[in-house]
Amino acid sequence: MKKKLTFGLTLVLFSLLVLSACGSKKLSGDYTAKINLLLTEETVTLRFKDDKVFEINDSGEEKKEATYEINDNELKMKYPDDITVDAVLSKDKKSFTIKATDDLSGIFINNVKFTKKEK
Repeated sequence: MKKKLTFGLTLVLFSLLVLSACGSKKLSGDYTAKINLLLTEETVTLRFKDDKVFEINDSGEEKKEATYEINDNELKMKYPDDITVDAVLSKDKKSFTIKATDDLSGIFINNVKFTKKEK
C-alpha cells in the first residue's frame, strides 16, 4: 500500500512538472533569420530575455528593445514606437515565422522564419 501511495505521489509531481514546462509563456536565447534586402542578404538576430526581446547588431550589442507576449502559438512583439510584429510560434518553441507588422518592414520580413541558435 505504501509503495502504491509513493508511486502515485511521484507520478502526480512529475505530471505537474511536465505540464508547467509545456505551458511556459517565455522564450530565451537568440533566434536568427536571413532576410533578403533587394540585392543583399542580411542575418537578423533577436534575443529573448525574460519578457523582453532585443534586436542584436553585428557586434553583438543589444539595440532596439520590445516586449513580447505568447498566447497559444501566437507570438506578439510590441515596440515602443507603436509597431507590433505578429508571428506564429512552433510547438517546440525552436522557431517562429513572422506573419504581420504595422510598418513598411513587413515587405521584407513577412513569412521569414527565425530559428533558435543552439549553444
